[in-house]
Amino acid sequence: MAHSAQPAHFTKSASVTDSIAHGLTRALTFLSHNNPRYQQLDRVQSMTDAEISARGTTRAAMVRRAFSDRFYL
Repeated sequence: MAHSAQPAHFTKSASVTDSIAHGLTRALTFLSHNNPRYQQLDRVQSMTDAEISARGTTRAAMVRRAFSDRFYL
């Protein structure tokens, strides 16, 4: 006969808690990836240093501009 180190009710509640935590994590990830700021930062990260310098700016300045209305950077 097999024995479990944890009571059966603990395993069931842990799986429910894990499901809720996983769902919450997926929802927050979805919201952040669909945020225009995140998309703007993604575009900045995909640019090369040469492309950024051709625009006459720096990567830090572009990030600062993306968050200028939210944070004092």
